[in-house]
Amino acid sequence: MKSLFRKIIHLPVYIHTLAIVGLFLVAVYLTLKFFDFHTNHNQAVFVPDVRGIQIEDAIPFLEQNMLRYTIIDSIYTKDYMPGAIVELIPEAKSKVKKNRFIYITINAKTEEMATIPDLQDISFRQAYASLKLLRFKEVDYKYVPGQYNNLTLGVEWDGNLVESGTRVPLSATITLILSDGNIEALKTDSIDERQNTGDEIWF
Repeated sequence: MKSLFRKIIHLPVYIHTLAIVGLFLVAVYLTLKFFDFHTNHNQAVFVPDVRGIQIEDAIPFLEQNMLRYTIIDSIYTKDYMPGAIVELIPEAKSKVKKNRFIYITINAKTEEMATIPDLQDISFRQAYASLKLLRFKEVDYKYVPGQYNNLTLGVEWDGNLVESGTRVPLSATITLILSDGNIEALKTDSIDERQNTGDEIWF
């Protein structure tokens, strides 16, 4: 035992220093954990899962768990009833302190709409990007005979042409009408149309 003690005494100074620093860090860590335990003891609650419930019906559950709330956003989804809670931050069943604010997103009571911009005579890429920027979820396209390839000629919604300035639900499928660049097919269609609609002349 005395031999072991002598060996420890004669260790280099830097090893002693490292040992002291290590013990100090351990002591600080244990102290912080001790205070954290006593600070949060009997003060933590779980966020109730009130998704799908109307906000006025969810308030008693939040108050019962001593939680405060604020509505920060609204979205539209067909998965929930209008006015129902869609998202919670922190998430449902998370462990939080009492009196913590819960940030709520609710389902809008009316579907979100956007205005169709003027997309005629611009490229498909520009038209597609413009609609996506407006947050349209479904953007499709179809080709018709035309002089320039991938030039936007018009917009359809539910099989009907839509003029710029029309308000359309963001969940709608928007179809871009594009020119295919097939000028020969365009000439053929034009000739056939004249032949079918032209008046016959009799001498």
